Amino acid sequence: MPESDAIQQAITTIVAWSTRNDVYQETMRRAKCSLPQGTLWLLGRVAKSGPTRLTEIATALGVDNSTLTPQVQRLERLGLIVRQADPRDRRAALLHVTRSGRAVLARLHRTRAQMFNEILAGWSDRDRAQTARVLTRLAEQLDSWMADGPV
Repeated sequence: MPESDAIQQAITTIVAWSTRNDVYQETMRRAKCSLPQGTLWLLGRVAKSGPTRLTEIATALGVDNSTLTPQVQRLERLGLIVRQADPRDRRAALLHVTRSGRAVLARLHRTRAQMFNEILAGWSDRDRAQTARVLTRLAEQLDSWMADGPV
């Protein structure tokens, strides 16, 4: 299907843009932030999932806890996350995003939104709304596919 190819190519371009080091560095500069990408991703993941165990994140990524531990420690030192005892199992700890961590994420979100507004400056409101609707639908489908596993 030519449409599927076009969608796949567009997604590839969007992901490539989104993960480019120069784009990341510009985002960090504008947001006055200096977190490494992996550390920022982990902060966002904990914020999205709510209080969570490190083992749950590691399992979802298919990596050992020790792979993520340095990033968790960096976030703790920066005051962006804290570990608290799991009320269901006091031997385990849950990662929580702090108020400072949420503020960093909000600042980065605003910065990225500003960057997208610059890129989309010439687009009509109708085109923006239609693109938002279609991409949101695609993102929901991808989330569902990842949650259910490949068919």
